[in-house]
Amino acid sequence: MAVSQPNDQPIPLDAVVIGGGVCGLWTLARLRRAGLAVVLIEKSRLGDGQTIESQGIIHGGVKYALSGSASSASRSIAEMPGIWRACLDGVGELDLTSATILSQSCTLWTAKGLGSRVMGLAASKAIRVKPRKLTPSDAPPAFANAPAGIDLYELPEPVLEPESMIDALASASDAPILLGTATIENGRVTIEHGGRSLTLAPRRIVLTAGGGNEALLGANTTAVRMQRRPLHMVMVRGELPMLFGHCVGLSSKPLATITSQRSGSDTICPDTIWWIGGQIAEQGVDQSPGDLIAHTKRELAKLVPWVDLSRARFATSHIDRAEGLTADGSRPDAPVIREAGSTIACWPTKLAFAPAVAERVHQLIGEPSAPPPQLPAGLPADWPRPEIAPLPWDREGLQWS
Repeated sequence: MAVSQPNDQPIPLDAVVIGGGVCGLWTLARLRRAGLAVVLIEKSRLGDGQTIESQGIIHGGVKYALSGSASSASRSIAEMPGIWRACLDGVGELDLTSATILSQSCTLWTAKGLGSRVMGLAASKAIRVKPRKLTPSDAPPAFANAPAGIDLYELPEPVLEPESMIDALASASDAPILLGTATIENGRVTIEHGGRSLTLAPRRIVLTAGGGNEALLGANTTAVRMQRRPLHMVMVRGELPMLFGHCVGLSSKPLATITSQRSGSDTICPDTIWWIGGQIAEQGVDQSPGDLIAHTKRELAKLVPWVDLSRARFATSHIDRAEGLTADGSRPDAPVIREAGSTIACWPTKLAFAPAVAERVHQLIGEPSAPPPQLPAGLPADWPRPEIAPLPWDREGLQWS
């Protein structure tokens, strides 16, 4: 058991993970299962930021294959859905059986027009995990009233409910998860919360704080740099079909990526929430919420013309995605992991890559100390644990149009 006592001496550890999103939590569980003495520090709430704002899609590469060729990004991510599915089934490296699967697959659908249908066909032939062409009788309920002239493909990409995913990952090991602000100096980590502080002495420091990595790196930011790729996501709320998938046009990026979730605010007749990314979210970064909502309404009228949105309500949310820096500023094909002294900075690029990041970090840290530090000796038993962040549409003060 933990001991409540003053932290007179730095607490020895194999590793400290800073950042409680999907990447940090998976890495924490992987290292703990390997016998390492490791703790995680989160300054606010678990999943706050990129993880809770994700669409929960365990991508298999179709978004990277829309150019018509099997890119290195497509090949890198193709194995990830299988790793996640094993964990969701309780036979993988982590037990994620308590996570809620919103949909077992996504649908790739084409906008009307020959060019869009050709683009969808090219993508279906390029990726390693092959989609299944759907006939009208196979179409998911959300496409029951879709008009002729579009093609549908089933993609083996599960969609997870983010809150339950975070909870499952946080429960996947017995490692301590601590609430507080971390600072790094001379290879030691100090955590502060509520006027109290602890000093930790880890062999390695693992940064999985997304955009927060930049400040934590301090002077090392000159050697280990990151880039930002912001989004302006759109929420649609109303009596909508549950839709999960990507709409393809003539671009190398989906016109829209839509995932769905039932709102918990009304248990008798809950609304459906559409969470919209893709080109709509990327091009909306410089738009005001009102302009983006107006643009989204026009786009949805073309992409899902069979869905009645006349009584739907809209809201938007800015997301600050962080990635490892590339030479030309393009999106990385795979996770970016950089070392600076005893620090390992990680940017997974996509939620689906979390297992790959955890594996690589484990390789870099190696085996436990001999003898390994005893956990959680020296950690106060009453040190608070962070809560899980709310979903974007459940935040207080959100304005719906």
